[in-house]
Amino acid sequence: MIRRRHGSPLQQAGVAVITALLVVTIATILAVEIAWNTNLDLRRTAGVMAYDQAREYAHFGESVAIGELERLLQEKQYYDRSTDQQARRGLSIAQDDKSLAGGFSDLQGRFNLNNLVTRQGKPDELVVKQYRRLIEAVASLNPELQVGPAEIEIIVGSTVDWIDPDSTADFNGAEDDFYTSEAEPYRAANGWFTSVSELRAVRGVTPEIYEALKPQLAALPVGSQHTLINFNTASVPVLMSLGDNVSLENASRWQEDSLKKPVEDVQLVAEGLIDPAMVPYIGYTSSYFEVTGFVSIGSNRLDMYSLLEWNGQVASVRLRRFGVVETSGQEDPALEISGDATGEFSVGQQRE
Repeated sequence: MIRRRHGSPLQQAGVAVITALLVVTIATILAVEIAWNTNLDLRRTAGVMAYDQAREYAHFGESVAIGELERLLQEKQYYDRSTDQQARRGLSIAQDDKSLAGGFSDLQGRFNLNNLVTRQGKPDELVVKQYRRLIEAVASLNPELQVGPAEIEIIVGSTVDWIDPDSTADFNGAEDDFYTSEAEPYRAANGWFTSVSELRAVRGVTPEIYEALKPQLAALPVGSQHTLINFNTASVPVLMSLGDNVSLENASRWQEDSLKKPVEDVQLVAEGLIDPAMVPYIGYTSSYFEVTGFVSIGSNRLDMYSLLEWNGQVASVRLRRFGVVETSGQEDPALEISGDATGEFSVGQQRE
């Protein structure tokens, strides 16, 4: 006869204690996990609410800037350098942990990258020459860049190739075969620039060159004709790009003179230095402007960029971008909303 052996009461009690401890441990882990996830959800919700509130503030700032721009243009009927300086003073509002700052400025005092190629997809050789002179001017004003003629030709050719619709590279340019062989491959846009920041992807444009060129450039919507350069708001490098023999001194003097009295006919002040073929590309007022600003709520900051078009009566938003930056120093990816994730609105641009 087989007799079944049972553990002692002490052994059974030990098993019960271990089981109880295991249950308590599992329950504690689950409780901590639930509490952690709940806390993250609450912080995400707070972040989204702060973002929504910041967008409302940003839209308010944009509407104020549009109203001020329309007032200035309706009063003066043109946009000159003194108006632009007044506009750049901007708007600043602060209340508790919230602040709003921003302003607007002219975009036609800059070189429009989309003028490089005609609406039929062919390089505009006159504008290509101007772009080359612009880079030369920026390089001469920033000798630390060490940009020589060969580097300039690569940038010029590659920028044209970035826009034109074909896949044939210019002698000094670059198309997909170049970009797809990079360590991180990508393709040429073969379309209009929607942002100057795209230039960072163009062959030959280093971060240092991009930062030097950026203030002189714009990426404006494409219409039936090229956009004109506003002589009365153009920067010194852009003025230097209007002719082969325009010096820094010439451009600086034109800038100072146009601040005192807006120019109405460039041929009266050009002293024969501006390429006569460039005259049809020069204007004396502007239709495109940018609104830039930021909203700060607590530890979050919302940056905003809007591109405005003035039609002679009202200013309309043609493009708008938002981007959120976490400024608290916390490394919490759950609270970060990237510029790409926040969305962008733009009016489509098509070739004719």
